[in-house]
Amino acid sequence: MQLKIARKIAGLTQRQLAHRAHVDPTIISGLERGTRRSASYITLVRLARALNCEPEELFPVALTDAEDSLLDDDEAHHERSETPARRR
Repeated sequence: MQLKIARKIAGLTQRQLAHRAHVDPTIISGLERGTRRSASYITLVRLARALNCEPEELFPVALTDAEDSLLDDDEAHHERSETPARRR
């Protein structure tokens, strides 16, 4: 669930959520609009607690390209190791 959706379900304005979470309303606005791409861990926890959910529900963790590439390499290696070796 994303921040804006969770906030609206809770029936809160950005200012009300900011007050509950003890964060600046501009942080919430920026996170919801996508103009702010990060926040401190404590801010994420405060927002989640104010909305009675886990931070991971509000802010799904996306893999970086490098991490995604490493996973792809690992999966390819795993598939090769499961394929029986040819006998000559």
